[in-house]
Amino acid sequence: MDWRLDRVQSHARQAAGWTTTVLGFTIPLWVVADSILVVLLVACWVAGGEWRERVHRMMTNPVALSVLLLFGWLLAGTLWGMGSPEERMLAVKKYADLLLIPLLVSMAISAQERRRAILALAASLVVTLVLSLAFGAGFLPAGWIINCDSSNPCAIAKPITCDQSNPCIFKKHTTHNLLMAFGVLLFGVLAWKSSRRWVRWGWAGAACLAASNVLLMVQGRTGYVVLAGLAMVAFHMYFGWRGLVAVVFALSVIFSAAYQVSTSFRDRVDLVARGVVQWSPQMTTYDGVTERMEFFYHTIEIIQDHPLMGAGTGGFAQAYAVHAKQAGVPIPTHPHNQYLLIMAQVGIVGLGLLLWLFVQQWRSTPLAGDATYGLLARGLVVTIVIGCLFQPALNDHTEKLFYCLLSGLMYSGTGSQFDTRI
Repeated sequence: MDWRLDRVQSHARQAAGWTTTVLGFTIPLWVVADSILVVLLVACWVAGGEWRERVHRMMTNPVALSVLLLFGWLLAGTLWGMGSPEERMLAVKKYADLLLIPLLVSMAISAQERRRAILALAASLVVTLVLSLAFGAGFLPAGWIINCDSSNPCAIAKPITCDQSNPCIFKKHTTHNLLMAFGVLLFGVLAWKSSRRWVRWGWAGAACLAASNVLLMVQGRTGYVVLAGLAMVAFHMYFGWRGLVAVVFALSVIFSAAYQVSTSFRDRVDLVARGVVQWSPQMTTYDGVTERMEFFYHTIEIIQDHPLMGAGTGGFAQAYAVHAKQAGVPIPTHPHNQYLLIMAQVGIVGLGLLLWLFVQQWRSTPLAGDATYGLLARGLVVTIVIGCLFQPALNDHTEKLFYCLLSGLMYSGTGSQFDTRI
């Protein structure tokens, strides 16, 4: 009987490893597959056994423990505030994907499984990049992707904001550019680690094309900032403060050139500048930028009303309605900023726990193996920290799963050698 149980647990563990690989490929492409794979991964975890060892791994891993503390406080936030029971449960459901991080940590992901999943993510981003370049060049017709919605959850959904002038693929332009900016770093790391010359040049070419896709083609401003942040981290890690000075100068030149060359880049930057200058609390009409500033303004009012405990997990909409009704403005589901959303829901304590999670990830990267592996780990932190400034990255499906999967893989604490030689 014992050998049968051991065999089931062994098969469950192998299935979990392959599930993470497939999930790495589907995250940039297919929402429905993501949901199925997450359920399968949890099932494999339950069937895998080794409970004592898994609990020990979670409790001794600073990143996993930080996630558990943050989720525990968000769960406790359902006990107070203004949200309805349905709103509270929906909010908890959105944050529950954070538990993938301690789940993967407890499973002690091996170096081979980690390498496989990261290569699968890289392959998926290459597919996205190639299709985006083809779409932008006019080789694909505007209606080539089937439009999907909640009533028709087909495999691939084309966002209505994507066209030849804004050739995002599979995801909205903000998500596309965030993932592609990280792809620049990932492709660069794979090029550095590759032992074959033609493979190295292939990954290097993909990195250059991905950077041009972010800056010159797709209109996701978050991607611009993420790309700049990743470049600064990479040069600082390898060349110290001199590298940081050099990359700041290089980025100034590159972004200035992009502003002159790319109409899309220039229009997006000008839109932000105009919105910041024109916005005031008395405005009655909004564009994308001034609308977000309106969200920030009323969310800060919520935080001032509930600074310590917040309005409760799931209580944002009702708390926002109190101020929105007075101003006569629409009520959003979130303020397009994860830090403000956390503070509005669970107060300064919740914000502190979120920031502590990021600090623990940053501090734990030396444990993750060689320099390139540490660069990817810190690049992930920079990506999500910047993403949270402009969107609720821990609530949005793709950004959240991307962050949770890679965090679980990189901070599992075993098999620290990140060997991507192919």
